[in-house]
Amino acid sequence: MTRRRPFLLLLIVFTVLLTLLSFWVVRQISIKPSESFMISNVAVNVDPHDRKFLTGTVSRFPYGSRQVCLYFDYARVEEGSEIRIIWSLEDKVVQAETYPLPAPSGSRMYCLLQESGIPLPKGNYTIGIVYRSEAMPKFHFEIY
Repeated sequence: MTRRRPFLLLLIVFTVLLTLLSFWVVRQISIKPSESFMISNVAVNVDPHDRKFLTGTVSRFPYGSRQVCLYFDYARVEEGSEIRIIWSLEDKVVQAETYPLPAPSGSRMYCLLQESGIPLPKGNYTIGIVYRSEAMPKFHFEIY
């Protein structure tokens, strides 16, 4: 009888571990691609060649800026997917476009500009990024 107890205990522990492991494997397999979409190194700037204004600091630009560019690196997307960029001024959408993401990871740059060449209006702007139906945290900048 005493020899059976360690065997039964070992069998129970093994069964519990196997059950937990199977739940974990099923969870990993069922993660949707949009849940793993990732953006990093986000920068908002008026110069298309300058990435020094990383988010986390307030991006403020003087009146007279004719364009503002959004830069970011992305990863973990399905090939052929699309991303939507929404530019708003004082909570009013001024531009919203959908763009293809040609590779599973890479870098992208999108700019807001006045086609007439006049400076962007003063105010508080918001940039929204949507991948599939998942909205990323919004990014803010001000033209003063």
